[in-house]
Amino acid sequence: MYSLFRKEITTFFGSLTGYLVAFVFLIANGLFLWVFPGNYNILDNGYAALDSYFSLAPWVFLFLVPALTMRLFAEEKRSGTLEILVTRPLSNFQLVCAKYLAGLVLVLLCLLPTLVYFYSVYSLGSPVGNWDSGAAWGSFIGLFCLAAAYVSIGLLASAITDNPVLAFVAALFFSFLAYLGFEFAASLNWSPAFSALLIRLGINEHYLSISRGVVDSRDLIYFLAISFFFLVLTSIFLQQQQKLWKQQLKKLGMLVCGLVLLSFLSDAWFFRIDLTAEKRYSLSPISKQLIQQLDAPIKVDVFLEGELPPGFRKLQQALVEKIQDINAYADYRIHYELIDPYKIVSNSDEQNQLFDRLVSLGLKPTDLRLQRDEGTVTKLILPGAVIKYKDYDLGINLLKNNPSVTAENNLNHSVETLEFELMRALKVLLDDSRPTVAFLGGHGELGEPETRDIRAGLSENFEVTDVYARELNQNGAQPDALVIADPSRPFSEQDKFYIDQYLMRGGNLLWLVDPVQVSLDSLSRGETTIAFPRDLNLNDQLFRYGVRINSTLIQDVECLMIPVNTAPVGSPPKYTPAPWYYSPLLRPAENHVLSRHLNAVKGEFASTIDTVGSNPAIHKSVILHTSNYSRSIQTPLEVSLQSIDQPPARSLFNEQALMIGVLLEGQFSSVFQNRMLDDFNTNELEVLSQSQPAKMIVLADGSLIANQVSRREGQTQILPLGYDRYSQQTFGNKEFLLNALTYLCDGSGIMSLRSQAFQVRLLDKVQIREQRLFWQLLNVVAPLLFISLLGLIFNWIRIRKYGR
Repeated sequence: MYSLFRKEITTFFGSLTGYLVAFVFLIANGLFLWVFPGNYNILDNGYAALDSYFSLAPWVFLFLVPALTMRLFAEEKRSGTLEILVTRPLSNFQLVCAKYLAGLVLVLLCLLPTLVYFYSVYSLGSPVGNWDSGAAWGSFIGLFCLAAAYVSIGLLASAITDNPVLAFVAALFFSFLAYLGFEFAASLNWSPAFSALLIRLGINEHYLSISRGVVDSRDLIYFLAISFFFLVLTSIFLQQQQKLWKQQLKKLGMLVCGLVLLSFLSDAWFFRIDLTAEKRYSLSPISKQLIQQLDAPIKVDVFLEGELPPGFRKLQQALVEKIQDINAYADYRIHYELIDPYKIVSNSDEQNQLFDRLVSLGLKPTDLRLQRDEGTVTKLILPGAVIKYKDYDLGINLLKNNPSVTAENNLNHSVETLEFELMRALKVLLDDSRPTVAFLGGHGELGEPETRDIRAGLSENFEVTDVYARELNQNGAQPDALVIADPSRPFSEQDKFYIDQYLMRGGNLLWLVDPVQVSLDSLSRGETTIAFPRDLNLNDQLFRYGVRINSTLIQDVECLMIPVNTAPVGSPPKYTPAPWYYSPLLRPAENHVLSRHLNAVKGEFASTIDTVGSNPAIHKSVILHTSNYSRSIQTPLEVSLQSIDQPPARSLFNEQALMIGVLLEGQFSSVFQNRMLDDFNTNELEVLSQSQPAKMIVLADGSLIANQVSRREGQTQILPLGYDRYSQQTFGNKEFLLNALTYLCDGSGIMSLRSQAFQVRLLDKVQIREQRLFWQLLNVVAPLLFISLLGLIFNWIRIRKYGR
């Protein structure tokens, strides 16, 4: 075997054809990856990754591997030396293995110079070395597996003919058929189970998984099985003149049965090793449990296709990869389709109808700017997906848009939350009953018009209702979360008791409380108003739970801008934006899954919160705070728009990250413990002194949940929650509160999926701009020089050995 193996290696380096094949392969890779503009260009994509290389490899291999294997047996048959080989003291399978190992080593020799790509991406990282080496080397394992499968197919093609050109064409056709042919067949009108089986038979399904850096035992067994199958088939074909066809078919049938059995065993017992740095392709136990509940296939229409910038293509790829990760554990596959909404409809009217339907499903349109030769072009896209399960359609938004961070970080945050968005959608589709969120009434809370936008957002995943305190804890049913939205009248002791016992029974509370009263009507008329403490009779209750809301007002340098008339008296009005320090732009905390990666939250006359007590049964987390340039002012206080003309000294804003929102989790002690309750307990409840595990969020700004209501000429217009009419921006109030209520009602732990953090790995744009030609030459020319050097060394050794 070794002599035959060495003969093939020698033939490769001793002929011009071998170098020509290697050069064509390396030049094609170098040009597509480093020179030609397009989706595969690593420099244009801007990310420190070799995803383009591993995406391009299957197509380049379709030509490289057949070119390397076409003569392995065809040349032997044409020259008549095959008959001599089969008479040697080697079995046909040993003969095939020798040829196979030679072909595999030749492919690896062609791949070896491409290691310069690894060095280039490593050096171009910002900073240097900022790339995921584990994912790259894991992907290289996938490339080796792909080469092993292609070489075995090429070997069979070379054994069926004595014409190398015909063997090349046959190997190319068979390889393409094995790579994508089964997926084309699966796209026909088959049953879901049979379509899934056809897809699993194709190489692409297994290569896509392993080429990301995820080593799955099922993929390894697949590539081992397909290579072994074609090697045995080749050995059977070589001995067709020596044995009867009946025996050959029997041997082939036994092989197929063995491979099928091996496939079933590999599905029953498998392992996955995620080699990426952040384990980005590993599903959480919560997700695995949820997808096991699927009892029907799922179709996902992804409206993220067409002409897209590199960042959006990366988001598209991340979604496809996440679906593949889910399919690795799901009994019913998730099928996806990438759709360009501008291509599936023929005219503008149909496009508008399609966009309206998608918006009604919850997808949010956004403007996308594209650089073309004729200039910058803006088009409207819907970066989202529609999940279809049984008779239900549910839309999810893929793009997270936080104006305070860069576009790269927004796209990275979108990738981080993909698993959370998918699992949350699946939970909604799988659960017949939805959690209930109730808005408390009876104390001057915000009415339905002021909370209409948040109610509409909640209605997608929750049952929304209204309730009075006395109706809590009745008939054994209670809401999963209770919202107390900016009350303006004091709470009676009886109502406090009902709320307390609701909490003791495992209820969850969202308090939005304004401890300071400010007359906005006076301010709107340009007058001065007095901010004074508001007594809601809640201080003792909240203090017992672990927080104290202070009767202060916040001023923050990071705040809204409002128009102010700066024209001299008697001149036409001239409005200039000026900071209004009493409307701070609050920061959601980045260290908690509820609030990380959210846009700033628009506040208005917010107050501060302190945590009190040291109850070890209650865990407290800050989820909303001010900027590092803020201050708190004691009330009573005179508030006037004239303060804009005479702003406080900047040195006064010396307080950092003042607490506005706090999350409390654990077991709370009752406020009414050891108290006489005959006057309160009219419903004759069983009084509990210690709560079941419960959650509570306290926000010291009631306006956070209030959308603006415009009433003109008898018509009511509801503005989006968090919308600022002057800057025409929509801040993160709605998403923050939706996350807060989702967290309060989350009994499965899905919100913990928002804790995933992936590092942004970008290329150094300055270095690329200044040294682009150098890196292009390095990655195109260096691999060619490496192969040439190998050839020179090989021929020099041959001359030294045989020259005499």
